[in-house]
Amino acid sequence: MKISSWILGLSTSVLGFAMLPETLRQSPGKKVSYDRDIRPILSEHCFKCHGPDVDKAAAGLRLDSFAGATAKVVVPGHPKTSVLIARVSEKDPEDRMPPKDSGVKALTAEQIETLKKWIEQGGQYEKHWSFVTPEMPAIPKVKDASWVRNPVDNFVLSRMETAGIKPESGADKNTLALRASQSLTGLPPSSSELALFVNDNKPLAFERYVDRLMVKPEYGEHQARYWLDAVRYGDTHGLQLDNERAIYPYRDWVVRAFNSDLPYDKFVLWQLAGDLLPNPTTEQLIATGYVRMNLTTNEGGAIPEEFLTRNTFDRVDTTSTALLGLTVACAKCHDHKYDPIKQADYYGLYAFFNSTEDEPLDGNIALPPPVIQAPLPEQEKALIKMESRLSTLRGTVDPRTAAKWFRENHRLPEIAQKWELSPVYISSSFDKAFDEAQPGEPGQAEAKWNPLAFEIGQDVPGIIKKDSAFMYIRGKLQPKSSQKLAVRILSDDAVKVWLNGKLIHSNKTSRGLKDGSDLVQLELKAGENELIAKVV
Repeated sequence: MKISSWILGLSTSVLGFAMLPETLRQSPGKKVSYDRDIRPILSEHCFKCHGPDVDKAAAGLRLDSFAGATAKVVVPGHPKTSVLIARVSEKDPEDRMPPKDSGVKALTAEQIETLKKWIEQGGQYEKHWSFVTPEMPAIPKVKDASWVRNPVDNFVLSRMETAGIKPESGADKNTLALRASQSLTGLPPSSSELALFVNDNKPLAFERYVDRLMVKPEYGEHQARYWLDAVRYGDTHGLQLDNERAIYPYRDWVVRAFNSDLPYDKFVLWQLAGDLLPNPTTEQLIATGYVRMNLTTNEGGAIPEEFLTRNTFDRVDTTSTALLGLTVACAKCHDHKYDPIKQADYYGLYAFFNSTEDEPLDGNIALPPPVIQAPLPEQEKALIKMESRLSTLRGTVDPRTAAKWFRENHRLPEIAQKWELSPVYISSSFDKAFDEAQPGEPGQAEAKWNPLAFEIGQDVPGIIKKDSAFMYIRGKLQPKSSQKLAVRILSDDAVKVWLNGKLIHSNKTSRGLKDGSDLVQLELKAGENELIAKVV
C-alpha cells in the first residue's frame, strides 16, 4: 500500500481519538507521556521563567530536562514530596507558581493531577517526537474481536469499551464507496465504478475497490495537493504584479511521484539535492523546484540582499516544518526555547540553502533563470530514441551526398511582405485590452496603418511601451499554391492571430518576448493571404 494511504488512515484515527470524551482520553492507569501530556503544560505555564534560556532561568531552576527538574523540585515516584506539585497547588496566590504578576495563568486542577501522575510514574523526559524512532505498540485486546478488521480498530475499540461506548453500525456500500473515492481522489465514484463495487460480493471487495482508485491519475492529483500546500506551491510570483511563473513541471512531477509510488526517501532526496546526484535525470532536476517555491518579487526599491535572506529563511523554515516535523524559526534569533535546536544548527541549515544560483529579484518573468528544458517522461523517451536514430544515420550517410540533396530539394516557405502597424490603443485594464476590438481588427473599421520594417526571425521590441495597451500588426503572404505552414509567434504579452479574417489563435498570457512562443498552424490559399496579429 502507498505511504499516503497509510498517512490518511492514521490521520483519521488520530482525529477520532481527539474527539473522544476527556474521561476516555485520561483513563485511569494510563501512561503519562512527557511529550504529549507534560511538555505542553510546562511550555505554557513554566518555561517562561524556567525554560531552555539559561540566562533567564529564575532561581537557577530548569524544568526542560530531567537533570534540571530532579535537582530541585521533582522527586521521581513521589509527587507528595515534590516541590513542583506543592508550589503549583499552593492556595495562597502570593506563593503559588506561576506568580500572579508573570502574565501566565495558574494551572488547572486537571493539569496538576496530570503532573502528579507523571511524577508518580517516574517523571521521565522524552526526546522530541520527531527524533524518536517509531515503534509498533502492543495491540490492545478487545472484547468484541468480530468488529476488528485491522490493528487500528483494536486501539479505537479498546478505548470505546473502556468508556462504555458502542461502535456505530457499518456504512452501506454506497456510502463506503463515496467516502473512499472522495478521500483518495477528491471525486465521487463514477456510476460504473460504483456498480462494480456494489455488485462485488466476494471477500476483499473493498480492498479491490481501493486498489482501483489508487491507480487512477486522479489519485496522484488529489494527494499531491496536500504536499503542494505544505511547500507553498503557486503558479504566480506571489508579490507585486503577481505574474505567472512557469513552475508547473514541479507540480506535475509531484503528481507523477504519488502515482508511481516513488519511495519517500527518494521523494525527499530529489527535492533537496536532485541536482547534486551523479548524472541527475530530468525528473531529479525538476524535483529541485521545491527549493524555488518561495514568494518572489521585482518591486522597485527592493534590496537584493534582503530578499536573498528572506528567501533563504523561507526555505529553511519550510523544510524544517514539512520534512523534519519541527518549527525551527525561533532559532533565527536565539537557541530554541521549546525544541532542541541551537541557533548554530539553524544557520548551518541556512548555509545549505544559501548556495542556490537563482537571483533574489526575478524580473517578474515566467521563466526566471536558471532554467532547463523539462520534457515529459514519454517525450524524453522519444527524444532519446530520435537521438539514437540520428546517431545511426550520421554513421551511414555521406555528408557530401546529403548536402547536395539539401541544395537541390530545400525550398524556403513563403515569407510575409508589406508589414504594417496600427496605432496604439489604451485600455483601462489588461483584461479589457485583450477583449476590446478597435480599427485594424477584422470586422472593425480600417485602421490608419503605418509601415513596419520587420524580418521573420527578428524581434521588434518596444512598439507599444504602455501598460494595458494593444496594437495590431498586419502582413501579406502570397504562395503560388495552397499549403499548410506552421509558424512560431513570440509575444509580450498576450496575442491573437487572424488569417484572412478568421481568428485562428488566442493566448491570454503574461510573459516576456524571450519567455515563450506559440505554435500556430496557417492554412494558406493560393494567392494573397492577410495575416493580422494583436499584441496586448
